[in-house]
Amino acid sequence: MLRLVTVASVLSSNLGARPAPVIDTTDDASTGYWAYRLSVSPQDIAAAIDEVGPSVAAVRRHLGK
Repeated sequence: MLRLVTVASVLSSNLGARPAPVIDTTDDASTGYWAYRLSVSPQDIAAAIDEVGPSVAAVRRHLGK
C-alpha cells in the first residue's frame, strides 16, 4: 500500500542532513569541508571568517561564491 505525504513533512524530517549554518573554526573537518565546497583553501576560509564572521552565507558572499 502506498502512503502519500506532504512535501513539507518530507523536508522537515530531513533537517539532520543539512550542514550547519556556521563554520566551526575549532574543527578542522568543518573548515576543510567548507573549503572543499567553496573551492578555496582552508586559509582563505579562515581569512574570510576573520573578516565577516563564521556565517556560511556571509563567507560565501565575501568570497563571491
